[in-house]
Amino acid sequence: MKVWTDKEGNKLNYKDFINRWKTGIEGVTPLQQVKMQVKSTWLMVVGLLCGIVMSIIGIRTLWWLLIILIAGLFNTLIQLIGVWQKKKALENIQTLMKGGNNE
Repeated sequence: MKVWTDKEGNKLNYKDFINRWKTGIEGVTPLQQVKMQVKSTWLMVVGLLCGIVMSIIGIRTLWWLLIILIAGLFNTLIQLIGVWQKKKALENIQTLMKGGNNE
């Protein structure tokens, strides 16, 4: 049986672990969510680029995959721009709410 522990080293059973996990998930801010979306979107861009390179290497048999990956890369880059803009807007809102000025 899997045994989880908290930061203090106290053992947690499954029910306690799930309750703490739910509490943590509920506390995630929109800015934290968007930051993770930006990071994961960059990972998708890297994967698509690697797939494009491999498709170019095997272009005789993978030409159809190259077309799909290029379209996916274009779509993902547009998505990345939108998520990045959302991240900047949320950072500006957070700065304003902390009493800073937005310049």
